[in-house]
Amino acid sequence: MVGLQVAIVVAFFAYWEIGTRTGYISKFLFASPSSILEVLVRRFESGQLFNDVYTTVKETTIGFIVGAIGGSILGLALWYSRFVFHLAAPFITAIGSIPVLAIAPITIIWFGTEVLSKIVIVAFSCVVVSLTTSYRGAQRTDPDLINLMRSFNATRTQIFFKLVIPASMPWVFSGLKLNVGFALIGAIVAEYISSDAGVGNMILLGSSNFGMNIVLAGVVLVMLIMLTLTFIVSLIERAVLSWEKE
Repeated sequence: MVGLQVAIVVAFFAYWEIGTRTGYISKFLFASPSSILEVLVRRFESGQLFNDVYTTVKETTIGFIVGAIGGSILGLALWYSRFVFHLAAPFITAIGSIPVLAIAPITIIWFGTEVLSKIVIVAFSCVVVSLTTSYRGAQRTDPDLINLMRSFNATRTQIFFKLVIPASMPWVFSGLKLNVGFALIGAIVAEYISSDAGVGNMILLGSSNFGMNIVLAGVVLVMLIMLTLTFIVSLIERAVLSWEKE
């Protein structure tokens, strides 16, 4: 399976490169794999590539911790009171319906153009998904197990920490993996609005100069960052869930 997947990727890039060299594919509109690689190598040698990737990863990671992990904790905590959740549900839905592109300029005005505003935008991008996903997971805890713990005079806090949180972990990690993409999108959008570094800034500068090779090089970096962060979250999920089973 892996060999076939690699073969498909190699064939795609070979067709793309040959097409641009023969003129069948417009190099102005689609660049070429070799020109994209050239951009990445040139920026790597100058050190700009590391600076852009580091900036975007830092904004994404910190915002993800604040928004996704913080949202998961809040969602789990709402298990204590369905009344509070239903009271807050319309407001959560309203916040979740706001596109990050709409809130980004306001956030830049409120928090400035430095890294803090980017972190706020990233956190905003993923807090609602994590909150609702973790809450749904908490509510799906087996009621028979809850009643069993109550029969042994377990307190709500003991039930929460010993049963609800472990049972909700698959839901929590499902939300976290979804939010990797939302967090990265938030960081890229924030860099579009105001930045002097980052992969989003790189893509913006490339598009303003009609440099499709720079734009697509930025897209490649976004894909690599996304795959790496998702892989890291999956490793953590595997470790946590295997520990729980033991």
